[in-house]
Amino acid sequence: MLVRPKTLTAAASVAEVREQLDNPKVQMVLLADGPTFRGAVTQIPSDASPRDRAVDYVDADAETISPRASADEAFERASANPTRRLIVLDDAGNLLGLLCLNQSRTSFCQAADD
Repeated sequence: MLVRPKTLTAAASVAEVREQLDNPKVQMVLLADGPTFRGAVTQIPSDASPRDRAVDYVDADAETISPRASADEAFERASANPTRRLIVLDDAGNLLGLLCLNQSRTSFCQAADD
């Protein structure tokens, strides 16, 4: 698990999120205010204004997982996910990290991996 995934605040603009998503290694942009998770953005409509708030485009289907889930469950769920990512949240909705699989879906990502 990436314990300190890159995040933007919930006040981030569409332009800021688009800049992050332009990186081919970035599958989603996590929005958080301090430890509180606000949502994940996986895509932004082309007609969205760069000045719009990105939080208006959070992915309602972004998958979360408990830190108590087994490694087998995490691997299975991440493998089935198109982004290969699972957002790790505690019971209070705080962002604990990001779990991801490498492009070949053979192992969990490390900080320097994709």
